[in-house]
Amino acid sequence: MAFFIRKAFRSGPVRLNLSKGGLGLSVGITGARLGLNRRGAYVYGGRHGLYYRKQLGSASGKRSSKAHHQGQQTEQKQQVTTDLFTDTGTTFTPIFSGLKTYPYPDLQKKRGWFSHPFLIITLLTIAAVGVVLDNIYLWGVVMILLTIVLALWIRDYRWKQRGKYLVEQFSDRFERSPKSVDAQEIKQYVEHAPTNHAEHFLGDLYTILLQVSVEHPDEEHISVFNDVEHVISISSTVKNRIKRALLSQALDKVLEDHLLSEEEEYQMRNLVQKLNLPEDFAREELNYLAIASDIRKEIESPLKEIEAPIPLVRGERCFAVFDDARLLEERVLNRFQRNLVQYRELGFEIQLSGTLTVTDRRLVLIGRGSREYRLIRIADIITDLEANVIELILTNRKNPVFITHSKILLLASRIEKVRSAFI
Repeated sequence: MAFFIRKAFRSGPVRLNLSKGGLGLSVGITGARLGLNRRGAYVYGGRHGLYYRKQLGSASGKRSSKAHHQGQQTEQKQQVTTDLFTDTGTTFTPIFSGLKTYPYPDLQKKRGWFSHPFLIITLLTIAAVGVVLDNIYLWGVVMILLTIVLALWIRDYRWKQRGKYLVEQFSDRFERSPKSVDAQEIKQYVEHAPTNHAEHFLGDLYTILLQVSVEHPDEEHISVFNDVEHVISISSTVKNRIKRALLSQALDKVLEDHLLSEEEEYQMRNLVQKLNLPEDFAREELNYLAIASDIRKEIESPLKEIEAPIPLVRGERCFAVFDDARLLEERVLNRFQRNLVQYRELGFEIQLSGTLTVTDRRLVLIGRGSREYRLIRIADIITDLEANVIELILTNRKNPVFITHSKILLLASRIEKVRSAFI
């Protein structure tokens, strides 16, 4: 199969893509990647509507000396030419573009007034002045204040260590044997610890216990967590923010490949129930689960012959019809030079909008005009989920064909499924 969504293997920042066009490797982070393909090295990057692509050289090594010299000159020009891709509003909004990742709440411990470096420096300066002026009373007052500050600092340090010990030991025992934990430990810390320490360490403890309960959703862990949750005296707002962060990050993880398996969907819906979030908190995540679930069901469904909205030749069969599909053309919108680098600003323009019919022999787009592409001529299908376009590489033409649709994954998979079955 050439459909690269199914042929992508990731290991950290490295991605391998397999297609009939050859093996490609890229490395980097989302929005900026350096890669190698059969045409040489390239740079690709950008986010939120603006993208760039730069071919760094050629991978071919079989040239005559004259061609090699001409190739070097061409490569030098390529090396200083960069393409900027601008979102012209001609493509549909990616279905996962609005999904937010919510961070865990900031539970940084507030520093006490007595531990501020400026206070210590001021007191030491006053003490030095008292010694220089031989004022024993001034020096004595400062030393008393320094003693109080030191005592408060030592007390604060001890509560800090007790808080760390509580989080580490309690969470470790809870994970190994929930029944062995004693909520009285938490009560004692809540009753005696300074407020700034209680808010910080109890928030950390709650986050860890919640994560463990999600990872070990057995009755014993859930039951003990429900008992302990009432003892952890942090606000319901902070608790819901922690749950929301856990839910959104779990959803991000299962949608890394932009596909949702049946098992992943079950786990996510089960997680929503266990977190017991208010309806408004989980509405966004549930909507995206529904969208991803519909896409998976459509992709996994078997090919079924349907009635075609266009005349078919003898023996031809129709397997999909997509309304409001758009045929795009990549155009140079602007050229400019900066710091000896030539820039081309590229964008898509709509060539034709209408109904796309997929048969076992061809793709036919009909609107105010028509376009037809034979399946046998399709060498590669590339799905760009950032730009929300399908790029068809055809054997009988130099430039690729760009198509966009509101359900881009469904369209790409259906074309590839039909092509694999009959070509």
